[in-house]
Amino acid sequence: MEDSMLCIAIDFGTSFSGYCFQVVGGEQIRQPRWGLEYGYETLKTPTSILFDEDGNVLHFGYDAVLKYTNLTKRKEAMKLYFFDNFKMELYGKELNRDLKITSRNGKQMRAMKVFSESLRYMKDHALNMIRAHLHGLEFYASDAKWVVTVPAIWSPSAKQFMREAAVEAGLVTEFESAKLIIALEPEAASVWCKQLPREGFIVEDLEKNEKIEDVPGTQYMVVDCGGGTIDITVHEVVKGDLLKELHKVSGNNMGGQTVDRNFRMFLREIFSVNTFEEFEKNHPAELQKLMDDFMLCKRGKDDVAVRCPFSLIELARKEKNIEDYFTGTSDATWESGSIILSKEQMSSFHQDSLRAIESLISEILKKSDLEISYLFLVGGFALSPYVRNCIREKFGTRCTVLCPIDAQGVIMKGAAKFGAMPSIVESRISLYTYGIATFIRLGENESEGKSMFVNRDGEKFCGGFFDSLVKKDESVSVDEVRQCTFRPVDRDQTEMRFSFYCTESTSAEFVDEEGMMNIGSFSVPVPKCSTYRNRSVRLEVKFGYTEMQARAIDVHSGRSHSVKLDFMSHHLISVTNH
Repeated sequence: MEDSMLCIAIDFGTSFSGYCFQVVGGEQIRQPRWGLEYGYETLKTPTSILFDEDGNVLHFGYDAVLKYTNLTKRKEAMKLYFFDNFKMELYGKELNRDLKITSRNGKQMRAMKVFSESLRYMKDHALNMIRAHLHGLEFYASDAKWVVTVPAIWSPSAKQFMREAAVEAGLVTEFESAKLIIALEPEAASVWCKQLPREGFIVEDLEKNEKIEDVPGTQYMVVDCGGGTIDITVHEVVKGDLLKELHKVSGNNMGGQTVDRNFRMFLREIFSVNTFEEFEKNHPAELQKLMDDFMLCKRGKDDVAVRCPFSLIELARKEKNIEDYFTGTSDATWESGSIILSKEQMSSFHQDSLRAIESLISEILKKSDLEISYLFLVGGFALSPYVRNCIREKFGTRCTVLCPIDAQGVIMKGAAKFGAMPSIVESRISLYTYGIATFIRLGENESEGKSMFVNRDGEKFCGGFFDSLVKKDESVSVDEVRQCTFRPVDRDQTEMRFSFYCTESTSAEFVDEEGMMNIGSFSVPVPKCSTYRNRSVRLEVKFGYTEMQARAIDVHSGRSHSVKLDFMSHHLISVTNH
């Protein structure tokens, strides 16, 4: 297969993950159903992975959860590595390839191994399913184009981490990196939602047969409510079914797991901190079952019953009768081994997340130049009636609030379509001001207070200047190139190291200003030339893609080569602006 005949999209979620695939140029999207052997039938499987004591993968998804939760002996459980909800380990942190994350029982493993083995499982599952559809024909990872979704609010280093994990997992090789597309989750959802007819939504507020993509000029907001993050993007439909981003991506880490955390805090208050922490420490399998039961309850809108684990009951009874713990609490009662939570109590668990979502949406709607017609609620957490009702109540008079019937699967399906046309978002709004650290050559009698450097010819240079390439809130088209030309500071210099910085400021001048972040670096060889003063390199960067792309051009010879932006290492720079 010379060209990729299939596009395989992996939606790697905080709580659940799945994949789908589509023949390039075709319409039908295929995806597996998970958990059938356990009585489930879901589009995604838990993002949970179980390793043995030697670090070998035992199970992923439902298999991992049920194997781990069925372990009755704590000693046996302590030997294994069980990871879940680990995607959030990449949010808001300075990342490196040796980052370690902690398993449910306190043991640590390299994050890169946990992520890559999870992606490897999804890759192998997809290839086996595709081979079954091809009736025995061989099909390899290299025959496909791959799309992996990430939150839009993730840093460049987190996106790079996922790309390197995908390479380690065998989705693509470093030499065929173009066959892997990193898609932003709300953008993938946007691509899918804009072509859905009205019967594709839970509430049919659209005119008959109306599709968003049929109406250029239409503005809409996508609110991706995931387990870990809330991710928001705003698009306008332009000619040719393309999309234009109108507002920089925004979001936070107040997704559906915030509700889970509040439930656990509630249990600590009910049973006492010491009792519940002893339960968490010594009975991880029963804790997993408890949280699984609660997860199912989150999609109800009336009073719910959560089965209380036997071990927690036994620990609590050491202090007093179980019924006594619930005395004086009108929103939670005890009944036949279950905790009965009123809809008021369930609503209170949601309030932190709902306020955070409401605040994000309100801030965007304050912009007077936006005329948003639709608000799409997507992601697994969007299926919560508390989320849907809150957003409709707050914003239903401002725009039409719609939730797809398949709210959990739209990112996955949209990612497959995005893979077929990665330039569908023709322009994006820059989240930060991005630029390069530079040195400036000083005159004979000039002096500056910043870092100084004197080369072999006695020339003085002043460092620490910030040369911006794109400003915060600036619209950048997908093919637009921003460029700067640099030359070496010393005659024997064989390479130039570029150091990337970003800031919220649109008027920054120096890299040591408050709020300035060093986000990565890369090196390029200095071209050979008879006079080193004539040696110069033009750096060209594209900011309009989901990942930054760059190349360096030898100005003297015209030769160019792509450069790998490394956002997981931070170095100073030794180049000067020309």
